[in-house]
Amino acid sequence: MAEPTLIWFLPDAASKENRLVNIGEWITKRAIIHPNKPFLTEKNKTLSNRQFNEQVNKTAHALGDLGIAKGDRVALLMSNCSEFLEIFFACAKTGAIMVPLNFRLAVPELVYILKDSEPEVMIYSAEFADKVREIRNTSLSVNHYIGHGLDLIKGDSNFVDFVDTASARGVLHTAEVNLPDPLFIMYTSGTTGDPKGAVLTHQNILFGAIHSLLGYGVDRSYKSLVVAPLFHIGALAASVTPIVYAGGSLVISSFYNASDVLKTICREKINYMFAVPVMFQMMAETPEWQEADLSHVHFFISGGAPIPLPVIKKYQQEKSIGFVQGYALTETGRLTSLDLEDSIAKAGSVGKEVFHVNLRIVDKQGRDLPPNEPGEIIVQGPNIFAGYWRKVGTIASALKNGWFHTGDMGMRDDDGFVYIVGRKVEMIISSGENIYPAEVERAIQSLPQVKEAAVVGMPDEKRGEVAAAFIIFKKEQHLTENEITAFLAEKIAYYKIPKKFIFVEEFPRNQSGKVLKRILKKRLEEN
Repeated sequence: MAEPTLIWFLPDAASKENRLVNIGEWITKRAIIHPNKPFLTEKNKTLSNRQFNEQVNKTAHALGDLGIAKGDRVALLMSNCSEFLEIFFACAKTGAIMVPLNFRLAVPELVYILKDSEPEVMIYSAEFADKVREIRNTSLSVNHYIGHGLDLIKGDSNFVDFVDTASARGVLHTAEVNLPDPLFIMYTSGTTGDPKGAVLTHQNILFGAIHSLLGYGVDRSYKSLVVAPLFHIGALAASVTPIVYAGGSLVISSFYNASDVLKTICREKINYMFAVPVMFQMMAETPEWQEADLSHVHFFISGGAPIPLPVIKKYQQEKSIGFVQGYALTETGRLTSLDLEDSIAKAGSVGKEVFHVNLRIVDKQGRDLPPNEPGEIIVQGPNIFAGYWRKVGTIASALKNGWFHTGDMGMRDDDGFVYIVGRKVEMIISSGENIYPAEVERAIQSLPQVKEAAVVGMPDEKRGEVAAAFIIFKKEQHLTENEITAFLAEKIAYYKIPKKFIFVEEFPRNQSGKVLKRILKKRLEEN
């Protein structure tokens, strides 16, 4: 007997019969099915599914009172809090488009994004009031500023009061949306230029949640700790929306402190958490680590950058916790997954493509490459973004014949596991030979004394370009350049071995934890 075929019903348009197309309706549905089940805990506050849905509806009514309608943008400059998620799902219900802002950006960077997205409303946390004051001294045309917390800018509405004015309104009529309709605009980190606004749709988030349920086994018994900033795609797509879809619970942490987060995981009996590698490294270095009972943790999700093998082994050996890793982009969400059982044997790999994604590795002519030959990663699937906000030509150059060209270089091994070897723009060409920084970084990081490495290209008169390595050692560990070179000679080809080593205490990083290699290149010029 043939295996049954799995069919997903994807309507062309939203309807009363298929309201769950709108991500905001997930909250409504959870309030109906399990109204009293705890949904969100933040400090000393806990909201049930019903209570959270009521807050979302009040927020949606309040936005409607301002005239916010389908397609309008609502910008958020907020730290992690329940109100952030209330606004997110309220925007979904009304058809508005949320624009989460990275609060670590400088004011000129924020102004660039705001000018590009043109929001009607900007909602900000009080701790960022100084940045908002500077923003308002520019030529922006934001119509409404709403603050959350104490010490707001004089004259601005307080978010609590803003929402409470809508408390007496009647039934909320959710906007009808299509699966391809925009849900939010997530601006890329801008490691290679000005940030671009990736338009993420209701369909993108739906299939991101489905992949979590299929790949991780998330169900309504799961409790997730939201500690990565919510302006990051990983926090929303890995920590929040799968939990809502499955019917689980969330715990919100405002800012990251390694000791506090570890205590929260223990106290709240957290089942999983998304974070970047450096956050997991810091947790394992806290005084609380040895005594921490993490027996309730099913797994941790690491993203944003490769997690070093020593960290994987430390968690597995000392706490019996494995890592789920993968390959994801702002434009696509998760594309691959490395399962727990493969995390050590296939360390360095990002796994295999998730269920609803097709992934190919191709040469410059678009031809599929055999195992162990690097090429560009191209993908196809329902989680691919709709395009870049107001940059029509950009998506056309990236999306060809239905395949999104990631700009990332990768290869498959003989078992079908995918490895990222670098960005096309980061590839180093030395005397006609291609050097992929990720490959060299993995070789350096296999040294037990090394905590982390970052490899960049350096101009060379004879060879055009050579590799240079920035290295962070573990505490009280050190190696000489000659010792590192001798070790690498046994691991990689000679032309791949860095010709310059710079030992540092830390790397410059963006909000997702990725190393800012353009800054490292500038440091090279200064040395």
